[in-house]
Amino acid sequence: MAAAQEVRPAQPPCSCSLPQEAPSASPRPKLADHSQGLDDHDEIATLDAIRVALSEVGDGSTYVWHTRNGRLSGVIQPTASFKDTAGRVCRHIVLVLTTGVRSGRVEGVACRLTDGRWQLEG
Repeated sequence: MAAAQEVRPAQPPCSCSLPQEAPSASPRPKLADHSQGLDDHDEIATLDAIRVALSEVGDGSTYVWHTRNGRLSGVIQPTASFKDTAGRVCRHIVLVLTTGVRSGRVEGVACRLTDGRWQLEG
């Protein structure tokens, strides 16, 4: 499981009210592209950290986390909140994963479902 090192909420996750266009982003983050040598627990920890950042961190702030074994760490930054044409709250995020000396950066958009869960788009 991920352990939070720093959370600095700057503002509520979404203060938007009108539908806007999503910021341009790469397709859905592909954790598998970065996960050579990582296991299912690492992917679960990453997805849990993304959930925390989407739900609790304001736009422009960062969420820094690492796995207990120290093999994987990451920085997640929600950069923009908006409502899509269906009225769902969506957020653009930037994720930097680090394993040992290797780092990778991905961008994506996640939208909140009616049951409160986040769905990565793309």
